[in-house]
Amino acid sequence: MRLSFLLIVSLIFFSFCSIAQKVIVKNEVAYNLESIFIGGQKNTFAKDKAALFFDVKKNTAKCFISCNYIEIKYKAKKNKFKCSSVIAGPVPCPDHLIGLESDLKENFAKINQYQVLNNKIIFFNKKDTLMVFYE
Repeated sequence: MRLSFLLIVSLIFFSFCSIAQKVIVKNEVAYNLESIFIGGQKNTFAKDKAALFFDVKKNTAKCFISCNYIEIKYKAKKNKFKCSSVIAGPVPCPDHLIGLESDLKENFAKINQYQVLNNKIIFFNKKDTLMVFYE
Protein backbone atom coordinates (compact mmCIF):
# COMPACT_ATOMS: atom_id res chain seq x y z
CA MET A 1 0.00 0.00 0.00
CA ARG A 2 2.75 2.42 0.98
CA LEU A 3 4.72 1.55 -2.16
CA SER A 4 1.67 2.21 -4.35
CA PHE A 5 1.17 5.59 -2.70
CA LEU A 6 4.82 6.55 -3.29
CA LEU A 7 4.61 5.49 -6.92
CA ILE A 8 1.47 7.56 -7.48
CA VAL A 9 2.98 10.64 -5.81
CA SER A 10 6.17 10.25 -7.88
CA LEU A 11 4.17 9.89 -11.08
CA ILE A 12 2.15 13.04 -10.33
CA PHE A 13 5.32 15.00 -9.48
CA PHE A 14 7.13 14.01 -12.68
CA SER A 15 4.02 14.72 -14.76
CA PHE A 16 3.83 18.26 -13.42
CA CYS A 17 7.56 18.76 -13.99
CA SER A 18 7.36 17.67 -17.61
CA ILE A 19 4.31 19.86 -18.28
CA ALA A 20 5.98 22.89 -16.69
CA GLN A 21 9.12 22.68 -18.85
CA LYS A 22 9.18 25.17 -21.69
CA VAL A 23 10.86 24.60 -25.00
CA ILE A 24 13.44 27.35 -25.28
CA VAL A 25 14.72 28.61 -28.60
CA LYS A 26 17.39 31.24 -28.21
CA ASN A 27 16.85 34.62 -29.82
CA GLU A 28 19.31 35.73 -32.53
CA VAL A 29 21.65 32.78 -31.99
CA ALA A 30 23.02 30.87 -34.97
CA TYR A 31 21.73 27.32 -35.22
CA ASN A 32 23.79 25.56 -37.89
CA LEU A 33 22.33 22.85 -40.08
CA GLU A 34 23.55 19.45 -38.94
CA SER A 35 21.43 17.32 -41.25
CA ILE A 36 18.36 17.38 -43.43
CA PHE A 37 16.20 14.38 -44.26
CA ILE A 38 14.64 13.99 -47.70
CA GLY A 39 12.33 11.03 -48.19
CA GLY A 40 13.57 9.57 -44.90
CA GLN A 41 17.21 9.65 -46.10
CA LYS A 42 19.76 11.71 -44.19
CA ASN A 43 21.76 14.19 -46.27
CA THR A 44 24.97 14.79 -44.32
CA PHE A 45 26.56 16.77 -47.17
CA ALA A 46 24.34 19.70 -46.15
CA LYS A 47 26.10 19.98 -42.76
CA ASP A 48 27.01 23.59 -41.94
CA LYS A 49 25.67 24.89 -45.26
CA ALA A 50 22.80 26.79 -43.60
CA ALA A 51 22.27 28.78 -40.41
CA LEU A 52 18.95 29.49 -38.71
CA PHE A 53 18.33 32.64 -36.63
CA PHE A 54 15.12 33.19 -34.62
CA ASP A 55 13.43 36.45 -33.67
CA VAL A 56 11.25 35.01 -30.92
CA LYS A 57 9.43 38.28 -30.24
CA LYS A 58 8.17 38.52 -33.83
CA ASN A 59 7.80 34.74 -34.33
CA THR A 60 10.02 34.90 -37.39
CA ALA A 61 13.24 33.23 -38.43
CA LYS A 62 15.74 33.47 -41.25
CA CYS A 63 17.63 30.53 -42.61
CA PHE A 64 20.76 31.74 -44.37
CA ILE A 65 22.40 29.74 -47.13
CA SER A 66 25.65 31.11 -48.56
CA CYS A 67 23.84 32.44 -51.63
CA ASN A 68 20.38 33.38 -50.32
CA TYR A 69 18.07 33.20 -47.33
CA ILE A 70 14.63 31.86 -46.45
CA GLU A 71 12.22 33.98 -44.41
CA ILE A 72 9.96 32.04 -42.06
CA LYS A 73 6.93 33.11 -40.07
CA TYR A 74 5.93 30.55 -37.48
CA LYS A 75 3.73 29.74 -34.51
CA ALA A 76 5.17 27.72 -31.63
CA LYS A 77 3.43 26.43 -28.55
CA LYS A 78 4.95 23.79 -26.28
CA ASN A 79 6.40 21.25 -28.72
CA LYS A 80 4.16 22.29 -31.64
CA PHE A 81 5.71 24.32 -34.45
CA LYS A 82 4.00 25.43 -37.65
CA CYS A 83 5.36 27.66 -40.40
CA SER A 84 2.70 30.00 -41.77
CA SER A 85 5.03 31.45 -44.40
CA VAL A 86 8.22 30.12 -46.03
CA ILE A 87 9.63 32.49 -48.66
CA ALA A 88 13.04 32.46 -50.35
CA GLY A 89 14.94 35.72 -50.68
CA PRO A 90 15.44 37.55 -53.97
CA VAL A 91 18.86 36.16 -54.95
CA PRO A 92 18.68 32.79 -56.72
CA CYS A 93 21.23 30.19 -55.68
CA PRO A 94 23.68 28.67 -58.18
CA ASP A 95 22.92 25.15 -59.40
CA HIS A 96 25.03 23.34 -56.79
CA LEU A 97 23.03 24.95 -53.93
CA ILE A 98 19.58 25.27 -55.49
CA GLY A 99 18.72 21.74 -54.31
CA LEU A 100 19.55 22.58 -50.69
CA GLU A 101 17.46 25.74 -50.84
CA SER A 102 14.44 23.89 -52.23
CA ASP A 103 14.88 21.02 -49.72
CA LEU A 104 14.94 23.50 -46.83
CA LYS A 105 11.84 25.32 -48.11
CA GLU A 106 10.01 22.03 -48.57
CA ASN A 107 10.91 20.73 -45.10
CA PHE A 108 10.10 23.98 -43.28
CA ALA A 109 6.60 23.81 -44.76
CA LYS A 110 6.15 20.23 -43.43
CA ILE A 111 7.13 20.87 -39.79
CA ASN A 112 4.50 20.41 -37.10
CA GLN A 113 6.64 19.56 -34.04
CA TYR A 114 10.01 20.43 -32.64
CA GLN A 115 12.19 19.55 -29.70
CA VAL A 116 15.12 21.34 -28.09
CA LEU A 117 17.70 18.94 -26.67
CA ASN A 118 20.80 20.46 -25.13
CA ASN A 119 22.16 22.59 -27.98
CA LYS A 120 20.09 21.04 -30.80
CA ILE A 121 16.74 21.84 -32.37
CA ILE A 122 15.08 18.88 -34.04
CA PHE A 123 12.16 19.49 -36.39
CA PHE A 124 9.61 16.74 -37.13
CA ASN A 125 6.48 16.10 -39.10
CA LYS A 126 3.97 13.53 -37.84
CA LYS A 127 6.20 10.54 -38.59
CA ASP A 128 9.75 11.60 -39.52
CA THR A 129 12.65 13.77 -38.48
CA LEU A 130 13.01 16.54 -41.07
CA MET A 131 15.97 18.65 -39.95
CA VAL A 132 18.47 18.97 -37.13
CA PHE A 133 20.20 22.25 -36.28
CA TYR A 134 22.85 22.77 -33.58
CA GLU A 135 24.09 25.80 -31.70
